[in-house]
Amino acid sequence: MLLLLLVSLSVIVGPSFQLPSSAQWNSLNTTVQGRLLRGIPFARPCYELVSDVEGQADAQECSSIIQGYSSTALRANNFGAYMNTQWETCQVNSSQCLLNSASPSDTGAFMPPRVCHQGSVPDYGIDVRSAEDAITGFNFSRAHGVRLVIKNTGHDFMGRSSAPGALALWVNMDMHNLQSITSEGEFVPAGCTAAKQTQKVPAVTYGAGVSFQALIDFAEANNFTIPTAGDASVAGGGGYVQGGGHSVLSNSLGLAVDRAPPHQLQFEVVTPTGKHVNASECHYSDLFFALRGGGGGTFGAVLSVTTLALPKMSINAVQVDIKSNRDDQRRLIHFMAAHALQFAQAGWGGFTLPLTVVIFANPVLNATRANETIEPLRKFTQELGGNFTFVVEPSYKSFFDNFGANVPVGTQLAVSSRLIPVGNFKTPQAIETLANAIDETLDQVSLPILFASTPFLYGIKGRTSVTPKWRSSLWHVAFTEGWSFNTSVSDAATMYKRLSTAANTLRNITAGSGAYLNEADIYEPDFEDSFWGDNYNELVAIKNK
Repeated sequence: MLLLLLVSLSVIVGPSFQLPSSAQWNSLNTTVQGRLLRGIPFARPCYELVSDVEGQADAQECSSIIQGYSSTALRANNFGAYMNTQWETCQVNSSQCLLNSASPSDTGAFMPPRVCHQGSVPDYGIDVRSAEDAITGFNFSRAHGVRLVIKNTGHDFMGRSSAPGALALWVNMDMHNLQSITSEGEFVPAGCTAAKQTQKVPAVTYGAGVSFQALIDFAEANNFTIPTAGDASVAGGGGYVQGGGHSVLSNSLGLAVDRAPPHQLQFEVVTPTGKHVNASECHYSDLFFALRGGGGGTFGAVLSVTTLALPKMSINAVQVDIKSNRDDQRRLIHFMAAHALQFAQAGWGGFTLPLTVVIFANPVLNATRANETIEPLRKFTQELGGNFTFVVEPSYKSFFDNFGANVPVGTQLAVSSRLIPVGNFKTPQAIETLANAIDETLDQVSLPILFASTPFLYGIKGRTSVTPKWRSSLWHVAFTEGWSFNTSVSDAATMYKRLSTAANTLRNITAGSGAYLNEADIYEPDFEDSFWGDNYNELVAIKNK
């Protein structure tokens, strides 16, 4: 079943009761001081015909939505919007309220006879500004059997933050509480005594709704480094860190969940039972473990995250641009596979789009040594007649400003992925087999991405709940596929299956490996082992508590 894996672990669902009455919803609204929101689909103002949807047609508002349909900022700040629009849709029957992402002004997408449906946009949401708001939401869900989801910016590729008929805890809106950022020179987590404290380190605490852009700016102003994903609009305290969180610096600096020496990080969280706690290795340690890779929206509503503040550092950066033709794409894939272990051991990480571009970064070497270790890529680029750029950025912010890349939004986009173990890079035969397998997928899906973003060089420091296969892999390979707003249910299902087939090409040569929970196939086989490995049974036990 399409979302069985999500229902089994990652979605908090209340018991099956009669739906709340209007009076009960009104009472909830009063309790949260008027901040109960109706879930109105993002494109609703453009539609004249609706079916059980609140709101009104509004030409002026429609014009704004058309202009900003692909704006991450506009979508992140609209409760009824998601970055990938299939999660605004009920994919069983295509009931939806969308514009044509290829041409948002196309009136054929929203004028009669087109009808706006609620789809999978939650019916209601609480604009969460405090722990009390989240507790109220959980209590209401349990008391009335209303399905509950947790929504941040709406970037989730797996659709865990939307659900038909649900109540959402929206943790992204408030500009005062869940958007706050503070730093502390000597951080001591909850429950950790001086006797247990091995060292004191600088830390940054940020609210669940803080965007990566805001976090990067804060770190720059305070001479810190906090690695992030490549999209500045993502909120770091949501599914990103709770699912693991990889970046171009993960090879040498670890995943987002790794930046926590023992007793040096914590989560402020409200659990589904209504408890407001600070989880650390010293306090609610089982919950702390689960939040470091168990999945976003799974173990509670995270209100803030405290992470290790790394020193400000310069970043050696490389960009390669080649011609977009199939022969050069294949040559690039084979070259990157042949040199993956060498580059990783030297501290390089980043990503390769087989169509045209490579972005690599190295925070551990000086410029001279970095130039020497990346020389094979420079020579290869010259052989292809491409462009090779090497620069030393003075800080992570400078690197991000020049090399960060937002993912297109306002479209239907699905992914599948596979972690590629180091063993697939150790012999010429293994490398050839891997490169040929990726070659094969070029004819199946639109864009495979080769992420050299595993914590291979970083290794294992502390205990997390992501699959241990992250530690023994060199690449995280992701496939993507998109479709149009008016694609049929059966054709959309075909797209999902095509992604799964592409991933099978790599599964067949990486037996026993896994996949990244946040960028995964919704049909992921043996998902329990693939996403969490030996951690799965412990996570289920924690979930059941």
